[in-house]
Amino acid sequence: MFSVQDKSIIITGANSGIGKETAEVLAARGAHVTMASRSVDRGEEAKADILKRIPYAQLEVGQCDLSSLASVAAFAAAYQERNNKLYALINNAGVVTTRREMTEDGFEKMLGVNHIGHFYLTTQLLPLLMREDNARVITLSSGAYKWGDIDFADPHLDRTFGIWKGYARSKLANVLFTVELARRLKTSFVNAVSVHPGAASTEIGVDRETGFGKKVHTVLRPILKSSREGAATTIHLASTRELINGGYYYEGGKRQELKGKALDADLAKELWEWGEKEIRQRGF
Repeated sequence: MFSVQDKSIIITGANSGIGKETAEVLAARGAHVTMASRSVDRGEEAKADILKRIPYAQLEVGQCDLSSLASVAAFAAAYQERNNKLYALINNAGVVTTRREMTEDGFEKMLGVNHIGHFYLTTQLLPLLMREDNARVITLSSGAYKWGDIDFADPHLDRTFGIWKGYARSKLANVLFTVELARRLKTSFVNAVSVHPGAASTEIGVDRETGFGKKVHTVLRPILKSSREGAATTIHLASTRELINGGYYYEGGKRQELKGKALDADLAKELWEWGEKEIRQRGF
């Protein structure tokens, strides 16, 4: 372990669940944490709640809607205007949709938010990360990646939509993104790792407007980790020197060998290039 005192850290989805817990612990250790949130109001509420317990916490809230490339671009530009270094980018936010939904840029929502939004955010902030010794990009994935597939002929699930199919695809994309990012960063001082936080009780999959999904969380809560427990591995990876570039980590900061399609380096490269092309076609 080493100190994150005065280190600059961005955490997406930091207004609730694992992201909020990660923000609180790292801020308590002296890091300057930017809580990137789709809703500024919810972000400010989370910040105020943390400050009740950690009054010295260095926290700021930034509006960043990962379903909007314009919002991601605006957040990255505003952050770079105020900062000349970035120690850690924690790509934590995630969504699960019960029906096929699209982002404003025309991506299937789970792929668009969980992967494309973070992919674009990371590429925009890489210049800052490259200025910091021992910087890292930590992307939350899931063991669901093992059942995912990447179908470039039907990337937005136009043909057949399934909750599990869309979610597993987005989580495989998170891992493949990390693999390719690590390859591109191998001669730098930046490490890219992915994380399986374990089955934790968070707000993912809960519709904020209708409340749909809350009953499922209530029933499963006794067998799920708390958000604090789910955040433990991310917190560890943000606070250790012992990182393997491209590594996939799970409970206790243990590294696990990747399986299946996640081992396909050519697929990882193709996904990166596909993402760049899709984003460029949308004018970004």
